[in-house]
Amino acid sequence: MTEATIISQCKAYNKVAFKELVRIYSPTLMSVCTRYMGDKHHAEDMVQESFIRIFQNILTYQETGSFKSWLCRIAATTCLKEIRKKHLIVDVDMSDYEELGTADYLMMGDEAGIMKIIEEIPLPYRLVFNMHVIEGYSHLEIAELLGVGESTSRSQLSRARKMIQALLIKYKVQLTA
Repeated sequence: MTEATIISQCKAYNKVAFKELVRIYSPTLMSVCTRYMGDKHHAEDMVQESFIRIFQNILTYQETGSFKSWLCRIAATTCLKEIRKKHLIVDVDMSDYEELGTADYLMMGDEAGIMKIIEEIPLPYRLVFNMHVIEGYSHLEIAELLGVGESTSRSQLSRARKMIQALLIKYKVQLTA
């Protein structure tokens, strides 16, 4: 089934097409949700919630942009709503940052190594880093989604980058080409 067929069949509420959509895009949405939630079990819950929202909103997809981007945006928004609902977004002072983890060496060419480093930074910084660097949100969009100021978004991104640099040094990470 092509992506266009899946979309049109999902808009017609075809159950087979929905199953195909889930089969094809579950790994992608799991990756997005894991980046935001930091925990596999919470991420799995958010993937399920994301698919529910996708199915509820499939008729609103305009087919003008990337379908994958539309799905990922829904997953990211679903995660952010859950984080906000649980009041997990707080401003963390740099002194709250603790050195975590036990690995002595990671390779940046390895996605698991990259995720390990990103997961170690505190949630508010990780969210802003993911949204700006990985998802491509602007600071204005981040501010609106997280309910913080644009300057807070910028400063948290700067702090996230500094924390990541410190972790790279800590783990003696060698950047692979």
